[in-house]
Amino acid sequence: MKILRSIVVAFSIYSRIPMPHFDWDKEDMRYHLIFFPWIGGVIGGLCFGCFKLFKLIELPLLLKIAVLSLIPLIITGGFHLDGFLDVNDALSSYGSKDKKLNILKDPHVGGFAMISLLIYSIFWGGALSYMLEHISDGTAAAYCLCFATSRAVSGISAIAFKKAKPDGMLNKETEGAGITCAVLLAFEAILCMAFMLWADLKAGFAVLAVSIPFLIYYRHKMYKQFEGVSGDTAGYFVTMCELLCVIALAVRSAF
Repeated sequence: MKILRSIVVAFSIYSRIPMPHFDWDKEDMRYHLIFFPWIGGVIGGLCFGCFKLFKLIELPLLLKIAVLSLIPLIITGGFHLDGFLDVNDALSSYGSKDKKLNILKDPHVGGFAMISLLIYSIFWGGALSYMLEHISDGTAAAYCLCFATSRAVSGISAIAFKKAKPDGMLNKETEGAGITCAVLLAFEAILCMAFMLWADLKAGFAVLAVSIPFLIYYRHKMYKQFEGVSGDTAGYFVTMCELLCVIALAVRSAF
């Protein structure tokens, strides 16, 4: 029963999938991050179904890109994209740490956020277009697994990295989450990567080649700019990690 409650909490926080309502307590929140990658699994499963459909029905390339792009956005409700926009607004302010943290809390969207979204969309659409034109079954499987992988790694960083705000949302989400959560998230990440490598060795290595260096860069950048990580920076990590994975898979499709 506790496991089911933790699953409901995870899907209620990080997705728009309808879940039963009940009053959460600390015990329900303690292990919910373990199931954070499962939301990526749902996204990946829907994308996998779309790839199967694309084989049966000939659709315009632009429509395929739109469908694959909308699936994660609809499932999450733009939860992680919101963090990506806030972080880009804060980074572009070149202000003090306190000013940047205040920008993260500001519900308004600034001009720099919209510019970053436009750049992101161009890279995402271009990389996805090239990947779809040269796609193999292994590359498709690796793409579907990226959503769970990025969330598993994000969960580990949320637990292990220093928090920028002692009273922030991320503190509440990770309160009580200890070594057990981190180990299980690491197991999920390793399992996803193992399946990627099994499905397509080159695709798996391409994803590893971008995701691991980006995790190191993410920690350095967030510590330097915010003196730690937050809920918004976690959203930034998931969003950017998925983009880098798509670009890596597009490059892999060329060889």
